[in-house]
Amino acid sequence: MNNLKQETYNRSDIEASLRKEFPSLTKSQISEAVDLILESIIEAVALDEKVEIRGFGTFSKNLI
Repeated sequence: MNNLKQETYNRSDIEASLRKEFPSLTKSQISEAVDLILESIIEAVALDEKVEIRGFGTFSKNLI
């Protein structure tokens, strides 16, 4: 990712950053990779696991 701190990231931000970092990958490959990563995060959080991506953020269930 870039060195600038950003409050939030959306899917297109992540994909754009990955395209810059890995120019040999196609847009489709990057999109598929993001899908797999997000599915893994969602599945882990659904199982009450805490997911931490260093330098990016932490994901956990928000109990209201």
